Amino acid sequence: MKIEIDVDEKYRDIELQVRTPALTQDIEKIIALIRMIDMQIAVKREDETILLDASRILFIEAVDRKSFVYTADETFESDLKLYEFEEQLSEKDFIRISKQSILNLRKVKSLKADINRKIRVTMENGEQIIVSRMYSDELRKRLGVK
Repeated sequence: MKIEIDVDEKYRDIELQVRTPALTQDIEKIIALIRMIDMQIAVKREDETILLDASRILFIEAVDRKSFVYTADETFESDLKLYEFEEQLSEKDFIRISKQSILNLRKVKSLKADINRKIRVTMENGEQIIVSRMYSDELRKRLGVK
């Protein structure tokens, strides 16, 4: 892989070009990472609204008509519904894993088969989350695991 960087004041904005003989999974991952850099989600902690980088999110969970956003060390609340998160983050390596949860695939540490075709996912921070059997095949496919 060859990387060229051209820094000049004549440029008004950042421009990134990818030249490749084929669109591979690695190229798609690079593009997803680049897109995620600018992605921020408005969340709340007490009476404060915070713009949270999507790349910090481990998973999002809906409980009692409220959405909670979890990072490695903090929990936030959001006014967005789970389907709204799913729409915003679907291209950013987030995936629905149950009726009440969305997971950041980039934060998955390990997978373990659980009862009834469910999957137990361990996140980077050690948190364990159950993927329902309805979504387990899609998770395996997205992670390239059989």
